[in-house]
Order: sequence, then structure tokens, then C-alpha cells
Amino acid sequence: MPYSLPTLARRAGKRRNITLRPIIPTQAQATDLANIYAPAWRIWADSVDRILAGYDPQTLPTADALTIDTADHVQTAINGVANEFLIILTARITPALQRWLISAERVHRSKWSAAIRAGVGVDLEMMLSAQPVEETLSAWMARNTALVKNISDQAQSRISDAVFRGYQQRTPVREMAKEISGYTGMGRDRALRVASDQSSKLSSALDKERQAEAGLSEYKYRHGGKLHARPWHKKRDGHIFTLRTDKEVDGGEQIEPGDGPGEPPFCSCRRQAYIRLLDEIE
Repeated sequence: MPYSLPTLARRAGKRRNITLRPIIPTQAQATDLANIYAPAWRIWADSVDRILAGYDPQTLPTADALTIDTADHVQTAINGVANEFLIILTARITPALQRWLISAERVHRSKWSAAIRAGVGVDLEMMLSAQPVEETLSAWMARNTALVKNISDQAQSRISDAVFRGYQQRTPVREMAKEISGYTGMGRDRALRVASDQSSKLSSALDKERQAEAGLSEYKYRHGGKLHARPWHKKRDGHIFTLRTDKEVDGGEQIEPGDGPGEPPFCSCRRQAYIRLLDEIE
């Protein structure tokens, strides 16, 4: 439900501009999300022996019916693993993502309420609900379902290419198993990176939605503090931008779409809620 945080601040006797503390997603949230993603790569790691059961290019002619039949057997095994993952995606991963999302929204809402209580002195916890951010939650859910599937699809593609390249190059089974294991490891690493990024992106999107709901029109840019940060992000630290257009209030920078706080890949910058009171009083 929309409300005016500046009005509530004035009623609470506040006379100076207020910057609320930022909401930083925890590493535990990202870890939990990565664990939900895990079947997308783990199913391939657990299926190496099954995929390579009929693989023995050293005993096969380069191009005959036996080679084709064996290659088809491997492809059938790969397709079988991919189909099993789709069942897991529907039966296990999607419900787990929904539970994680509900929990993450509740945590963000609680931290937002606590930031308001600490900075403004009013308690809005009982008034806030998930309803104003439902569209953001639905978009995140659809995006992450697609991302999990893509992690599996990417592993499948790499493994398929490796196996059939192995036929051409007569790669021994042991070496082929090692190569496939490397690809599943890449899937694990990607799942960890994506989970961290998506947890951060959700928090950033909820920041913007909650600030808009509170009737705020500006935010203070808070740089994420990463060692190898985007220089132009670091330059924005502490500057005031409009919430709706991402335009610097003092007539400076216009942030391009997709480059706002927490929006680019692996960006840890944040929108700090900014309540302007001095100009209105004066």
C-alpha cells in the first residue's frame, strides 16, 4: 500500500534529510540459492559413467554402423539425463525457488522496516506486505527458472561436443571422463556465481520497489566496495539520483538503463533510501 515516508518523518519531528541504512543480501542467502541450483550440474556429474557406458573409440572403426550405433547409444544416454533434469526442475527446483523467494522477500521487508524504524522512528512492519512487489517477484522467478535450465543445457552441450569430439580424436575413456568432470565443475562454478548475482539483483529490485511505495523520489548511490569495481560506479558513490529516471539530481550523470545500482552482472552497489526534508521546510 503506498504511503509517504517524508510525511511520516516530519510527523515524527525529523528536520534534516535522512539516509536510511542499505539492505545488503547475505552470503547465506546466495549459498542457499546455489544449493537449489545444484541439481542442474550435479545430475551430469553423477551420470558420467552412464554416459560413457558404451564409449570405447579405440576399438571402433572411424565410420561404420557399429560406430554410429555406439554414438547413438551415448546420445540417448545424454538425452535421458536431460529429460530427467526437466522432471527435477518441475518437481524439486521450482518449488524450492518459490520457497527461497518468499523467504528472501520477507527478510528484505523486515530489514526495510527496521531501517525505517532506526532512521525515522516509526514502525511500519505490520503495514507492509508482499503484494506491492508481486510483479518483481514473478519476474525474478521466471528468470531464475530459465537460468537453472540454462546451466543444465550448457553442461549438456559441452558434454555432447566433448564425447563426439572424443570419437574423432580417439580419446581414451579415462581422459574423456576427466574432461566431462571438468565441464560439470564449470557448471558448479557458474551456479555459484549466478546465485550470488541473482540474490543481489533481487535485493536491488526490491529496494527500488519499496522506496517507490514509500513515496520517495530520490536515492543516494552507495558503491559496493568491490576491489575491482567499475570506475564509473565508484565515482557515483554518495551522489543523489532520482528514483524514477536514475538522473543525478544536481544535473550531472544520467545512468543508462541496466547500469543502475545492483543491475549489471555482479554489481554490489545499492540504492540507499533518501528522504529530503530540508528543502521542503525552507
